[in-house]
Amino acid sequence: MISNTNRISFFLLVICFLYDCQSQNIGLETKERKSSNLAESEIKETCPIPLALGSVYGTSISKFDQTVILSQIKILLSDLCDRSFSHLLSLIHPTKGLYVDAKGFWTLEEVEKDLKDPNGYFQVYYFDSETLDQKKGTVGNLTLRSVFLSTKQTIVDLYVGSSEEVEVKFRFPENPKLERYLINPSFIKWEKNWYLQRMF
Repeated sequence: MISNTNRISFFLLVICFLYDCQSQNIGLETKERKSSNLAESEIKETCPIPLALGSVYGTSISKFDQTVILSQIKILLSDLCDRSFSHLLSLIHPTKGLYVDAKGFWTLEEVEKDLKDPNGYFQVYYFDSETLDQKKGTVGNLTLRSVFLSTKQTIVDLYVGSSEEVEVKFRFPENPKLERYLINPSFIKWEKNWYLQRMF
């Protein structure tokens, strides 16, 4: 007959064994993630992404318009933190679409379709470093999310083309080399509302 003391000892031994196995499995998963994602392994999660308005070049837009554009950028960066552009469609004009990069133009429907695709453009280039490495054939590529999370501060400069067109430049004062990963997003004003015209 097993005494209560022995039962307790056996129970604690089983718990320790299970916990140790679980810890080893967690450690193995962590090592696998780090080895498959070398460029992002040292990135500290800093969400929401710190954002501040820098210089405004041009006088054709009001302070209110500046605030609206900055708030839309904050929404996009918040979605970037959440790994899902859940608000992107609401920022795109229904008929004017979006330039997803310097040249690639997509309709609103095409953007919506891509956002639903787990292997789509937005998912890969903004969030999924492993698939991005596979596409590029090299290891250690930074997603756009990783670029922003690698900075302690993001500064937004506004280049005002007219009262209805503004280009944005992101600056990273502590690590300006990361700026090369981005293109300058732009916004247009249509019927008193601002819309994202080109993605970063």
